[in-house]
Amino acid sequence: MKYGAQTTVFKSIPGLENASFARLGGIHRNTFLNSPTMLDDQMRLRSQPNLRFAGQITGVEGYVESSAMGLLAGRMAATEILGGSISAPPNTTAMGALITHITGGADAKTFQPMNVNFGLFPLVEGLKGGRRGRKDRYKAYTDRAKLDWSAWLEASALDEA
Repeated sequence: MKYGAQTTVFKSIPGLENASFARLGGIHRNTFLNSPTMLDDQMRLRSQPNLRFAGQITGVEGYVESSAMGLLAGRMAATEILGGSISAPPNTTAMGALITHITGGADAKTFQPMNVNFGLFPLVEGLKGGRRGRKDRYKAYTDRAKLDWSAWLEASALDEA
């Protein structure tokens, strides 16, 4: 609502007819790419692979998530420039789950930005669902992510030439 309309609505409330307002509300508009249709798993624009995107514009929410995607896009670009190749981290890790979400794991028609959360991770087999099993489930997700992240880092190490 525009400021004038907000003032009108608030002043229509009994007791606020003569009120003055220090600050009225504003709208936060989140601009982002429809990444599942536009980006590959290397964070490159499908139609122009020499362009990479990272951060909030890709459809991740949060400072940490945006920074992490920037670091990863930079690492992928550096590896490519050095003549190597690197796969995206496994989707069992936080960064891998986010990349999967933004590059094809989400429905392109309803795609919305998202913070990292356990709902993005593939299930760990054999664990109870529901509230009672949550602590064990989260520990299993975390333990698996640590192992898979370490293996990915080792497999994708940059040469120190």
